[in-house]
Amino acid sequence: METRGPKADATMRNTRLFEVSQAVPPRLTILLRLKGRPLFTLRFLFHANRARMPFRFLIADGEARPPLSDILENARDYFPNIDITYVRYPDDTSLSRFYTKMHDALCRITTPYAMLADNDDFLAAAGLECAMNFLDAHPDYVCCGTGIAGFSVHAPLRAPLGLLAGPISKVAYRYAPNDLAGDYNSSSAAERVLAGLRNTWSYYAVFRTGDLALIWNEVSELGPASLQLVERFCAMRAMTLGKARSDPAVIGYWRQYWTSSGSHWEASGNTAPREWVHHLLRNDFNGDFSKIIERISGVAAAIDSGSEPEIQARVREGCAVWLRRVLINCYGGMAGLRDRVRARAPWLVAWLKRRRRRTSVIFERVAARRELRRNGATPEYLARYADELATIEEVLTGQAFRGFLDGCSPALKQLAA
Repeated sequence: METRGPKADATMRNTRLFEVSQAVPPRLTILLRLKGRPLFTLRFLFHANRARMPFRFLIADGEARPPLSDILENARDYFPNIDITYVRYPDDTSLSRFYTKMHDALCRITTPYAMLADNDDFLAAAGLECAMNFLDAHPDYVCCGTGIAGFSVHAPLRAPLGLLAGPISKVAYRYAPNDLAGDYNSSSAAERVLAGLRNTWSYYAVFRTGDLALIWNEVSELGPASLQLVERFCAMRAMTLGKARSDPAVIGYWRQYWTSSGSHWEASGNTAPREWVHHLLRNDFNGDFSKIIERISGVAAAIDSGSEPEIQARVREGCAVWLRRVLINCYGGMAGLRDRVRARAPWLVAWLKRRRRRTSVIFERVAARRELRRNGATPEYLARYADELATIEEVLTGQAFRGFLDGCSPALKQLAA
Protein backbone atom coordinates (compact mmCIF):
# COMPACT_ATOMS: atom_id res chain seq x y z
CA MET A 1 0.00 0.00 0.00
CA GLU A 2 1.40 3.38 -1.02
CA THR A 3 1.96 5.94 1.73
CA ARG A 4 2.30 9.69 1.40
CA GLY A 5 4.00 12.24 3.63
CA PRO A 6 2.76 15.73 4.50
CA LYS A 7 4.54 17.33 1.52
CA ALA A 8 2.90 14.90 -0.89
CA ASP A 9 -0.52 15.62 0.65
CA ALA A 10 0.11 19.35 0.33
CA THR A 11 1.10 18.93 -3.32
CA MET A 12 -2.09 16.99 -4.07
CA ARG A 13 -4.22 19.65 -2.37
CA ASN A 14 -2.51 22.41 -4.36
CA THR A 15 -2.98 20.42 -7.57
CA ARG A 16 -6.70 20.00 -6.93
CA LEU A 17 -6.97 23.72 -6.16
CA PHE A 18 -5.25 24.56 -9.46
CA GLU A 19 -7.51 22.18 -11.41
CA VAL A 20 -10.59 23.84 -9.92
CA SER A 21 -9.19 27.30 -10.72
CA GLN A 22 -8.94 26.41 -14.40
CA ALA A 23 -12.71 25.81 -14.53
CA VAL A 24 -13.67 28.89 -12.50
CA PRO A 25 -12.55 32.36 -13.66
CA PRO A 26 -10.38 34.15 -11.07
CA ARG A 27 -12.25 36.46 -8.72
CA LEU A 28 -9.17 38.28 -7.40
CA THR A 29 -6.37 40.23 -9.06
CA ILE A 30 -3.14 40.87 -7.17
CA LEU A 31 -1.59 44.21 -8.10
CA LEU A 32 2.17 43.85 -7.70
CA ARG A 33 3.81 47.28 -7.67
CA LEU A 34 7.46 47.10 -8.77
CA LYS A 35 10.40 49.39 -8.18
CA GLY A 36 13.68 47.71 -7.33
CA ARG A 37 14.41 44.40 -5.55
CA PRO A 38 14.30 42.38 -8.80
CA LEU A 39 15.26 39.05 -7.24
CA PHE A 40 12.46 39.41 -4.69
CA THR A 41 10.05 39.81 -7.60
CA LEU A 42 11.18 36.46 -8.98
CA ARG A 43 10.89 34.88 -5.54
CA PHE A 44 7.32 36.22 -5.15
CA LEU A 45 6.25 34.84 -8.53
CA PHE A 46 8.14 31.57 -8.10
CA HIS A 47 6.25 30.97 -4.86
CA ALA A 48 2.87 31.89 -6.38
CA ASN A 49 3.59 29.55 -9.29
CA ARG A 50 4.74 26.79 -6.93
CA ALA A 51 1.53 27.16 -4.90
CA ARG A 52 -0.59 27.29 -8.12
CA MET A 53 -2.48 30.30 -6.84
CA PRO A 54 -5.85 30.74 -8.56
CA PHE A 55 -5.56 34.51 -8.90
CA ARG A 56 -4.60 36.95 -11.62
CA PHE A 57 -1.41 38.93 -11.21
CA LEU A 58 -1.05 42.39 -12.71
CA ILE A 59 2.57 43.55 -12.52
CA ALA A 60 2.89 47.34 -12.68
CA ASP A 61 6.60 47.97 -13.29
CA GLY A 62 7.81 51.43 -12.35
CA GLU A 63 11.47 50.62 -12.98
CA ALA A 64 11.63 48.29 -15.98
CA ARG A 65 15.18 46.96 -16.41
CA PRO A 66 16.52 43.91 -18.20
CA PRO A 67 16.97 41.07 -17.57
CA LEU A 68 13.99 41.12 -15.20
CA SER A 69 11.74 42.88 -17.71
CA ASP A 70 12.68 40.30 -20.35
CA ILE A 71 11.59 37.51 -18.01
CA LEU A 72 8.33 39.22 -17.07
CA GLU A 73 7.41 39.91 -20.68
CA ASN A 74 7.64 36.13 -21.23
CA ALA A 75 6.18 35.24 -17.85
CA ARG A 76 4.13 32.31 -19.13
CA ASP A 77 7.33 30.49 -20.06
CA TYR A 78 8.73 30.88 -16.54
CA PHE A 79 5.56 30.73 -14.42
CA PRO A 80 3.08 28.54 -16.33
CA ASN A 81 0.78 27.85 -13.36
CA ILE A 82 -0.37 31.43 -12.78
CA ASP A 83 -2.09 34.14 -14.83
CA ILE A 84 0.27 37.13 -15.25
CA THR A 85 -0.11 40.44 -17.08
CA TYR A 86 2.97 42.63 -17.22
CA VAL A 87 2.74 46.39 -17.86
CA ARG A 88 5.71 48.73 -18.19
CA TYR A 89 5.21 52.22 -16.82
CA PRO A 90 7.46 55.29 -16.85
CA ASP A 91 10.01 55.14 -14.05
CA ASP A 92 8.63 56.03 -10.62
CA THR A 93 10.85 59.09 -10.34
CA SER A 94 8.20 61.00 -8.38
CA LEU A 95 5.23 60.23 -6.17
CA SER A 96 2.88 61.73 -8.75
CA ARG A 97 4.06 59.18 -11.31
CA PHE A 98 3.60 56.41 -8.74
CA TYR A 99 0.03 57.55 -7.99
CA THR A 100 -0.81 57.73 -11.69
CA LYS A 101 0.58 54.25 -12.21
CA MET A 102 -1.48 52.86 -9.35
CA HIS A 103 -4.75 54.30 -10.60
CA ASP A 104 -4.11 53.25 -14.20
CA ALA A 105 -3.24 49.71 -13.15
CA LEU A 106 -6.35 49.36 -10.99
CA CYS A 107 -8.51 50.55 -13.88
CA ARG A 108 -7.15 47.63 -15.95
CA ILE A 109 -8.45 45.03 -13.46
CA THR A 110 -11.61 43.18 -14.52
CA THR A 111 -12.04 40.75 -11.61
CA PRO A 112 -14.55 41.69 -8.90
CA TYR A 113 -11.86 41.86 -6.22
CA ALA A 114 -8.37 43.37 -6.07
CA MET A 115 -5.57 43.75 -3.54
CA LEU A 116 -2.10 45.25 -3.34
CA ALA A 117 1.09 43.27 -2.70
CA ASP A 118 4.80 43.98 -2.33
CA ASN A 119 7.42 41.81 -3.99
CA ASP A 120 9.36 41.01 -0.79
CA ASP A 121 6.33 39.31 0.79
CA PHE A 122 4.27 36.14 0.26
CA LEU A 123 0.57 35.49 -0.31
CA ALA A 124 -1.49 32.81 1.43
CA ALA A 125 -4.40 31.70 -0.74
CA ALA A 126 -6.55 30.09 1.96
CA GLY A 127 -6.93 33.33 3.91
CA LEU A 128 -7.62 35.37 0.78
CA GLU A 129 -10.34 32.93 -0.26
CA CYS A 130 -11.98 33.41 3.16
CA ALA A 131 -11.92 37.18 2.63
CA MET A 132 -13.58 36.90 -0.78
CA ASN A 133 -16.21 34.52 0.56
CA PHE A 134 -17.03 37.03 3.30
CA LEU A 135 -17.39 39.85 0.77
CA ASP A 136 -19.60 37.66 -1.41
CA ALA A 137 -21.97 37.20 1.53
CA HIS A 138 -21.81 40.82 2.82
CA PRO A 139 -22.36 43.37 0.02
CA ASP A 140 -22.30 46.26 2.51
CA TYR A 141 -18.59 45.68 3.20
CA VAL A 142 -16.05 47.46 1.00
CA CYS A 143 -13.08 45.32 2.02
CA CYS A 144 -12.09 42.35 4.12
CA GLY A 145 -8.64 41.95 5.54
CA THR A 146 -6.87 38.88 6.86
CA GLY A 147 -4.14 38.42 9.39
CA ILE A 148 -0.79 39.84 8.25
CA ALA A 149 1.89 37.59 9.68
CA GLY A 150 5.56 38.46 9.95
CA PHE A 151 8.70 36.42 9.31
CA SER A 152 12.43 36.94 9.03
CA VAL A 153 15.17 34.95 7.35
CA HIS A 154 18.50 33.90 8.83
CA ALA A 155 21.33 34.55 6.38
CA PRO A 156 25.09 34.63 7.03
CA LEU A 157 26.82 37.95 6.48
CA ARG A 158 28.37 36.74 3.23
CA ALA A 159 25.30 34.91 1.92
CA PRO A 160 25.28 35.45 -1.88
CA LEU A 161 21.49 35.96 -1.96
CA GLY A 162 21.34 38.16 1.13
CA LEU A 163 17.91 38.07 2.77
CA LEU A 164 16.33 36.50 -0.30
CA ALA A 165 16.70 32.94 0.99
CA GLY A 166 17.48 31.06 4.16
CA PRO A 167 15.76 29.33 7.09
CA ILE A 168 12.98 31.20 8.84
CA SER A 169 14.28 32.65 12.11
CA LYS A 170 11.19 34.52 13.31
CA VAL A 171 7.43 34.00 13.01
CA ALA A 172 4.87 36.48 14.32
CA TYR A 173 1.09 36.06 14.30
CA ARG A 174 0.95 39.81 13.63
CA TYR A 175 3.64 41.62 11.66
CA ALA A 176 3.00 44.74 13.75
CA PRO A 177 1.94 44.09 17.37
CA ASN A 178 -0.56 46.99 17.39
CA ASP A 179 -2.17 45.94 14.10
CA LEU A 180 -5.29 44.46 15.65
CA ALA A 181 -8.21 42.92 13.81
CA GLY A 182 -11.48 44.81 13.84
CA ASP A 183 -14.99 44.89 12.45
CA TYR A 184 -15.98 48.46 11.61
CA ASN A 185 -19.68 47.90 11.03
CA SER A 186 -21.32 51.10 12.25
CA SER A 187 -24.07 52.51 10.04
CA SER A 188 -22.36 55.91 10.39
CA ALA A 189 -19.49 56.65 7.99
CA ALA A 190 -17.98 59.13 10.47
CA GLU A 191 -17.98 56.56 13.27
CA ARG A 192 -16.32 53.99 11.00
CA VAL A 193 -13.63 56.52 10.06
CA LEU A 194 -12.95 57.40 13.70
CA ALA A 195 -12.79 53.74 14.71
CA GLY A 196 -10.59 52.59 11.84
CA LEU A 197 -8.39 55.51 10.83
CA ARG A 198 -5.28 54.10 12.55
CA ASN A 199 -5.53 50.56 11.19
CA THR A 200 -2.80 49.36 8.84
CA TRP A 201 -4.24 46.01 7.74
CA SER A 202 -6.64 47.58 5.22
CA TYR A 203 -3.72 48.55 2.95
CA TYR A 204 -3.30 44.83 2.16
CA ALA A 205 -6.99 43.89 2.37
CA VAL A 206 -9.13 42.36 -0.37
CA PHE A 207 -11.21 45.18 -1.89
CA ARG A 208 -14.06 45.46 -4.31
CA THR A 209 -12.13 46.56 -7.38
CA GLY A 210 -14.11 49.68 -8.22
CA ASP A 211 -13.74 51.01 -4.69
CA LEU A 212 -9.97 50.49 -4.59
CA ALA A 213 -9.65 52.22 -7.98
CA LEU A 214 -11.72 55.15 -6.69
CA ILE A 215 -9.48 55.52 -3.62
CA TRP A 216 -6.31 55.66 -5.72
CA ASN A 217 -7.89 58.06 -8.20
CA GLU A 218 -8.41 60.44 -5.30
CA VAL A 219 -4.86 59.83 -4.06
CA SER A 220 -3.68 60.90 -7.52
CA GLU A 221 -5.87 64.01 -7.36
CA LEU A 222 -4.73 65.03 -3.88
CA GLY A 223 -1.06 64.18 -4.53
CA PRO A 224 0.25 63.94 -0.95
CA ALA A 225 4.00 64.34 -0.57
CA SER A 226 4.11 61.72 2.21
CA LEU A 227 3.38 58.01 1.80
CA GLN A 228 2.40 57.92 5.48
CA LEU A 229 -0.43 60.32 4.66
CA VAL A 230 -1.38 58.15 1.68
CA GLU A 231 -1.79 55.14 3.96
CA ARG A 232 -3.94 57.13 6.41
CA PHE A 233 -6.07 58.49 3.57
CA CYS A 234 -6.59 55.02 2.09
CA ALA A 235 -7.65 53.66 5.49
CA MET A 236 -10.10 56.50 6.15
CA ARG A 237 -11.52 56.66 2.63
CA ALA A 238 -12.24 52.93 2.71
CA MET A 239 -14.31 53.44 5.86
CA THR A 240 -16.46 56.04 4.09
CA LEU A 241 -17.22 53.64 1.23
CA GLY A 242 -18.67 50.87 3.40
CA LYS A 243 -18.09 48.60 6.33
CA ALA A 244 -14.70 46.94 6.76
CA ARG A 245 -13.49 43.87 8.60
CA SER A 246 -10.28 42.01 9.35
CA ASP A 247 -10.56 38.29 10.08
CA PRO A 248 -8.27 37.24 12.97
CA ALA A 249 -8.78 33.52 12.30
CA VAL A 250 -6.83 33.36 9.02
CA ILE A 251 -3.53 34.56 7.53
CA GLY A 252 -3.63 35.88 3.98
CA TYR A 253 -0.36 37.78 3.79
CA TRP A 254 3.18 37.17 5.06
CA ARG A 255 5.45 40.23 5.41
CA GLN A 256 9.21 39.88 5.70
CA TYR A 257 11.05 41.93 8.29
CA TRP A 258 14.00 44.18 7.41
CA THR A 259 13.60 44.12 3.60
CA SER A 260 11.63 47.31 2.96
CA SER A 261 13.38 50.01 0.94
CA GLY A 262 13.83 52.14 4.04
CA SER A 263 15.65 49.33 5.83
CA HIS A 264 18.31 48.55 3.24
CA TRP A 265 20.79 50.97 4.82
CA GLU A 266 21.16 48.71 7.86
CA ALA A 267 22.42 45.78 5.83
CA SER A 268 24.74 47.82 3.65
CA GLY A 269 26.24 49.95 6.41
CA ASN A 270 25.26 53.19 4.65
CA THR A 271 23.85 56.17 6.50
CA ALA A 272 20.26 56.14 7.71
CA PRO A 273 17.46 57.50 5.54
CA ARG A 274 16.36 61.08 6.04
CA GLU A 275 14.66 61.60 9.37
CA TRP A 276 10.96 62.36 9.55
CA VAL A 277 11.41 66.05 10.39
CA HIS A 278 13.64 66.48 7.32
CA HIS A 279 10.69 65.61 5.10
CA LEU A 280 8.22 67.53 7.27
CA LEU A 281 10.15 70.77 6.78
CA ARG A 282 10.59 70.32 3.04
CA ASN A 283 7.08 69.18 2.06
CA ASP A 284 3.68 70.74 2.55
CA PHE A 285 2.67 68.20 5.18
CA ASN A 286 0.16 70.50 6.86
CA GLY A 287 -1.44 71.44 3.55
CA ASP A 288 -1.67 67.81 2.46
CA PHE A 289 -3.06 66.82 5.84
CA SER A 290 -5.74 69.53 5.67
CA LYS A 291 -6.81 68.49 2.18
CA ILE A 292 -7.17 64.88 3.29
CA ILE A 293 -9.17 65.77 6.40
CA GLU A 294 -11.45 68.04 4.39
CA ARG A 295 -12.06 65.35 1.77
CA ILE A 296 -12.81 62.63 4.33
CA SER A 297 -14.98 64.87 6.53
CA GLY A 298 -16.95 66.19 3.57
CA VAL A 299 -17.73 62.70 2.29
CA ALA A 300 -18.65 61.40 5.76
CA ALA A 301 -20.88 64.41 6.47
CA ALA A 302 -22.70 63.94 3.15
CA ILE A 303 -23.32 60.24 3.85
CA ASP A 304 -24.43 60.78 7.46
CA SER A 305 -26.23 64.09 6.85
CA GLY A 306 -24.08 65.42 9.69
CA SER A 307 -22.16 68.57 10.53
CA GLU A 308 -18.99 68.77 8.48
CA PRO A 309 -17.12 71.09 10.90
CA GLU A 310 -17.94 68.81 13.82
CA ILE A 311 -16.84 65.67 11.96
CA GLN A 312 -13.70 67.44 10.76
CA ALA A 313 -12.73 68.37 14.32
CA ARG A 314 -13.22 64.80 15.53
CA VAL A 315 -11.21 63.34 12.63
CA ARG A 316 -8.38 65.80 13.26
CA GLU A 317 -8.18 64.74 16.90
CA GLY A 318 -8.20 61.07 15.88
CA CYS A 319 -5.32 61.72 13.50
CA ALA A 320 -3.48 63.57 16.27
CA VAL A 321 -3.38 60.34 18.27
CA TRP A 322 -1.78 58.58 15.28
CA LEU A 323 0.72 61.42 14.75
CA ARG A 324 1.77 61.44 18.41
CA ARG A 325 2.62 57.75 18.11
CA VAL A 326 4.69 58.43 14.98
CA LEU A 327 6.65 61.15 16.77
CA ILE A 328 7.26 58.97 19.82
CA ASN A 329 8.55 56.18 17.61
CA CYS A 330 10.87 58.61 15.83
CA TYR A 331 12.01 60.77 18.74
CA GLY A 332 11.13 59.01 22.00
CA GLY A 333 13.72 57.93 24.56
CA MET A 334 14.49 54.56 22.97
CA ALA A 335 14.63 56.14 19.50
CA GLY A 336 17.69 58.20 20.45
CA LEU A 337 19.57 55.14 21.66
CA ARG A 338 18.52 53.19 18.57
CA ASP A 339 19.74 55.94 16.23
CA ARG A 340 23.11 56.17 17.96
CA VAL A 341 23.66 52.43 17.67
CA ARG A 342 22.64 52.50 14.02
CA ALA A 343 25.01 55.35 13.26
CA ARG A 344 28.03 53.92 15.10
CA ALA A 345 27.59 50.17 14.59
CA PRO A 346 25.20 49.37 11.73
CA TRP A 347 26.79 45.93 11.43
CA LEU A 348 25.66 45.16 14.97
CA VAL A 349 22.06 46.12 14.20
CA ALA A 350 22.13 43.92 11.11
CA TRP A 351 23.47 40.97 13.10
CA LEU A 352 21.00 41.39 15.96
CA LYS A 353 17.97 41.68 13.73
CA ARG A 354 18.78 39.48 10.78
CA ARG A 355 21.92 37.44 11.05
CA ARG A 356 21.55 35.83 14.45
CA ARG A 357 19.94 32.37 14.39
CA ARG A 358 16.99 32.44 16.79
CA THR A 359 15.96 29.16 18.41
CA SER A 360 12.85 30.87 19.82
CA VAL A 361 11.24 30.53 16.38
CA ILE A 362 10.10 27.05 17.43
CA PHE A 363 7.94 28.54 20.17
CA GLU A 364 6.80 31.39 17.93
CA ARG A 365 5.38 28.91 15.44
CA VAL A 366 3.39 27.24 18.20
CA ALA A 367 2.20 30.61 19.49
CA ALA A 368 1.00 31.68 16.02
CA ARG A 369 -1.08 28.52 15.61
CA ARG A 370 -2.44 28.96 19.11
CA GLU A 371 -3.52 32.53 18.32
CA LEU A 372 -5.24 31.39 15.13
CA ARG A 373 -7.07 28.66 17.00
CA ARG A 374 -8.03 31.05 19.81
CA ASN A 375 -9.53 33.43 17.26
CA GLY A 376 -11.69 30.76 15.64
CA ALA A 377 -9.53 29.01 13.04
CA THR A 378 -11.02 25.66 12.01
CA PRO A 379 -8.99 22.42 11.86
CA GLU A 380 -9.41 22.43 8.08
CA TYR A 381 -7.96 25.92 7.82
CA LEU A 382 -5.08 25.09 10.15
CA ALA A 383 -4.14 22.20 7.88
CA ARG A 384 -4.02 24.55 4.90
CA TYR A 385 -2.09 27.10 6.96
CA ALA A 386 0.55 24.45 7.70
CA ASP A 387 0.75 23.53 4.01
CA GLU A 388 1.16 27.17 2.97
CA LEU A 389 3.90 27.83 5.49
CA ALA A 390 5.68 24.66 4.35
CA THR A 391 5.56 25.89 0.74
CA ILE A 392 7.06 29.25 1.75
CA GLU A 393 9.85 27.46 3.60
CA GLU A 394 10.50 25.22 0.63
CA VAL A 395 11.03 28.28 -1.56
CA LEU A 396 13.29 29.93 1.03
CA THR A 397 15.47 26.91 1.83
CA GLY A 398 15.16 24.45 -1.06
CA GLN A 399 17.30 24.12 -4.14
CA ALA A 400 14.45 24.64 -6.61
CA PHE A 401 14.38 28.45 -6.37
CA ARG A 402 18.17 28.72 -6.44
CA GLY A 403 18.22 26.49 -9.50
CA PHE A 404 15.53 28.65 -11.09
CA LEU A 405 17.67 31.76 -10.65
CA ASP A 406 20.71 30.05 -12.12
CA GLY A 407 18.70 28.98 -15.15
CA CYS A 408 17.08 32.32 -15.93
CA SER A 409 19.95 34.50 -17.11
CA PRO A 410 23.61 34.95 -16.22
CA ALA A 411 22.91 38.66 -15.82
CA LEU A 412 20.61 37.95 -12.91
CA LYS A 413 23.65 37.15 -10.80
CA GLN A 414 24.63 40.79 -11.09
CA LEU A 415 21.35 41.99 -9.56
CA ALA A 416 21.40 42.81 -5.86
CA ALA A 417 18.75 41.14 -3.75
